[in-house]
Amino acid sequence: MAGPASPGTRSFFRGRGFKALVIVLAVVIVLWVAVEIAAPRIADSIAANQIRKRYPQAAEVSVSIRAFPALKLAFKKYDMLTVRASGVTLQGVLFDNIVLKSTLWPTGTFRATLGQGEIARFFSTRNSYITDLQLTLAPGGATATGMVNLETVSVAVSATGTLESVDGKNVFFRPRDVQVSGIKVPETGVAAVRQKMEQQPVFSVREGLPYTITQILPGQGKLVILGNVNLEKALNMKL
Repeated sequence: MAGPASPGTRSFFRGRGFKALVIVLAVVIVLWVAVEIAAPRIADSIAANQIRKRYPQAAEVSVSIRAFPALKLAFKKYDMLTVRASGVTLQGVLFDNIVLKSTLWPTGTFRATLGQGEIARFFSTRNSYITDLQLTLAPGGATATGMVNLETVSVAVSATGTLESVDGKNVFFRPRDVQVSGIKVPETGVAAVRQKMEQQPVFSVREGLPYTITQILPGQGKLVILGNVNLEKALNMKL
């Protein structure tokens, strides 16, 4: 059985030296907590200012950085980086709003909203089966009109349906209803157009854009797209 503490030990714990040590440890802990709270906020502000400086036309920009321990920030590392911007033009595309998230720079995910007029800037119809494409968006679907070249004739097409992303870069029009004109036997034209729609994309992500699409959601005059992104290329800068 251990005996009582020696007088020297008791005097140390009661003395000024021990009290000073406790005070120093308390100060260190308080400073550490303060740094853990303040450092990410400072990093948020610095990153947001960098983006505003690069894109002064943006209506709104905010950045949120989470990092523990905060020392990670000194090495450009973090647990989560979130960039939100509205009214910003990236690679010639005006986004109503865009949210970029990353846990490992520069790869990440995005969710963006495009207005009707920006669809032709984000997507390309160069390899599409339909020419003079006009796309009208509505919640849960879209209406596509244009000209489709069949084997011996070009037909005018009006179709309603949904949009589906395939292979990250291509968007297919999945028709619910197809109407054609300019052909003697419309039923034949409808079958041929449906086959093209099943086999070929209606448009593709414009070459050079650093986005791959996992989901595409039509809204009222808007298109919401989700997927993966290279943040460094999207923002054209390093954070």
